[in-house]
Amino acid sequence: MRIGILFTIYNCEKYVDDCLKPWFNLKQKYDITMACTSGMFKPYLQLGFKPKNKTTLQKLIQYDIDYLISTGSKSNIDEDRSRNTALNFLKEDCDIIWIVDGDEFYTETEIESIINYVNQTPEFDWYSINFKNYTFTEKTFIDGFCPPRIFRTNRNDGIKEFYFDNHISYNNGDSFEIKPNQSIPRNIAWVKHYSWLTEDSRSMEKVKYQNQRFVGGCAFKWDEDYQNLEFNEEFYNSRNLEQPILHETIDKLSKDFSIDFSRSDSLFLVNNVENNLTADFKIYNGQSGNLMYQTTLNLESGVKYFIWSELFKILDVQSFKKFRMEVVVDDNIIHNEFIHI
Repeated sequence: MRIGILFTIYNCEKYVDDCLKPWFNLKQKYDITMACTSGMFKPYLQLGFKPKNKTTLQKLIQYDIDYLISTGSKSNIDEDRSRNTALNFLKEDCDIIWIVDGDEFYTETEIESIINYVNQTPEFDWYSINFKNYTFTEKTFIDGFCPPRIFRTNRNDGIKEFYFDNHISYNNGDSFEIKPNQSIPRNIAWVKHYSWLTEDSRSMEKVKYQNQRFVGGCAFKWDEDYQNLEFNEEFYNSRNLEQPILHETIDKLSKDFSIDFSRSDSLFLVNNVENNLTADFKIYNGQSGNLMYQTTLNLESGVKYFIWSELFKILDVQSFKKFRMEVVVDDNIIHNEFIHI
């Protein structure tokens, strides 16, 4: 299987090495061809932002990327056309196209596991990948982001182009959304993504860009007075959605399930169960350390579970900020995290 990696890397020089090195370590072993587009998207220039890509390019040219294109301020193009320049280089000679952005950090193990999974599941035309979206700080992340990332090139008369974000069209006119697809299971890969960090200069610009690009705007807002990134309450309220909780790994994070908390229902949700197991769930006050509740669940793959107690009704307690969730199997802790509500 000939693999084509389509990198989009702009204004993120401190991430370049962590993003690229795992791929280059595996480049020869897996016949990987790499194409990278690096330049400010045209709407950013229209919003009044200045190009900030010089040091990123200086790092990129140290790597033997097969195809690298950079656009300056006089030749800006939009996001879709930018990706299509790299796609056109890859799609004729590669069996899959794999989208990787410059703030996505795969491990070598994750890359190899995904390749094996794709090889073993030829019935799917495309795949989405689960990401841990690190938000505000490099310690806390949001779960639930699983965008399209890998497309086979020999289906539906071939890939034509990107037409919006990560969405592709096929040469036969069909939409990719209706084609057979699969999410890569979390126990194969759950990838680190530095998507919305307060100290990342791109975050403020990205808020304004997404407010222009997406119907309904951006899920975040930028506080100009405090120079701080925040959740956009209006975005969530208009959709009758709760603001996301933030996960903070203490020392262990299981990939055999995911945990969420519903503020409105005062309950924990255990979803995305990958393997059958019997586990003790212990829920602590994340500030005081006191045990609040514990129960044993016999988890079965594909089944969703919830944990509820009167003790979880803490929304009116303004001083309460977080839970600690500890999961134990056969006296071994397999999961230990703070859940910031």
